[in-house]
Amino acid sequence: MIRPRFAEVLLVGVLLTIPQLSTLAFAQSGPSDLPTSPSLTVSALSDELGRISASLRENAAPEKMAGLARTLPGQWTVSTNERSYTISTRYLRDQLSSGSEENANAWVSNLRSQLASYSSTASDNAGNARAELNQILGGPEFAAVRPPSAWDLFRQRVSAWFTRLLARLFRTMERYPIGGQILFWFLIVGCVGVIAMWVFRFMISRDRLESLPSGRIARPSRTWQEWIRIAREAAGRADFRDAIHSAYWAGITRLEDEGSLPKDHSKTPREYLGVLTEPAASDPTPRPNYRQPLSILTLQLERIWYGNRRAGADDFRDSLRQLEALGCTLE
Repeated sequence: MIRPRFAEVLLVGVLLTIPQLSTLAFAQSGPSDLPTSPSLTVSALSDELGRISASLRENAAPEKMAGLARTLPGQWTVSTNERSYTISTRYLRDQLSSGSEENANAWVSNLRSQLASYSSTASDNAGNARAELNQILGGPEFAAVRPPSAWDLFRQRVSAWFTRLLARLFRTMERYPIGGQILFWFLIVGCVGVIAMWVFRFMISRDRLESLPSGRIARPSRTWQEWIRIAREAAGRADFRDAIHSAYWAGITRLEDEGSLPKDHSKTPREYLGVLTEPAASDPTPRPNYRQPLSILTLQLERIWYGNRRAGADDFRDSLRQLEALGCTLE
């Protein structure tokens, strides 16, 4: 935080510490025929005190000092950035009228030094305040502070227009309660319909392995070589979804012929993978060379065939690599 304005406090101290200063703003200022003083700045008052000090040095005769006292106002008004102050000249006039040059000079010198100290402190505080303010504004929390861009102004105009539109709409609804109720329920039904559509699309497209259908999966009885040929023909037509489906069944048929899977067409893809993962009673050793490629083929089938995801040439090439890992010979 920026430090309190110490300069204002210092000037108040100046006024309170001037030797034998008898009064300030509303104190008795002497005879009513004293000249009035315009509002002075700190530097202007310092110049005026310099003139008085020079006059005392040039001529310290009692009559000259008395004449100088009669030219002084009852008080000086000093204006600063913070507020205005008044300094009574009664003590100085008394010393000049009594011919006490030493006391008058001491009073003038003390007041000039206090004003000079105030000016220096005010300047330093202003510079420090600006430096501290620049340091605060240069922090990371103000890094995003900038004038609004053209896009920001456009969004503000659109938002204001939409707000005015809603305000007019609500005022119309107040005049026509039945129409307002109809519009309200129409908006509610529309929002519910949009949410229901979004949920439905999410449910049919989400990648949930557990959502695959159970029960018997009907498939023609073909060799794995025929499945690969059908897959290549589908890929030639850019029907990669059907190509990946045929590639999967080529792998299943290859494992059935090899004896790693039973020839049970009632099993689901996940059940086939579970059978291959579970070690047989006679051979407790798992088959990692078959389990990994079949797991990838199963995941592709679930995502693309059952999940209605789009497939490309890269997906089909990956399926062929998994078939090679399962022992299928590709021509």
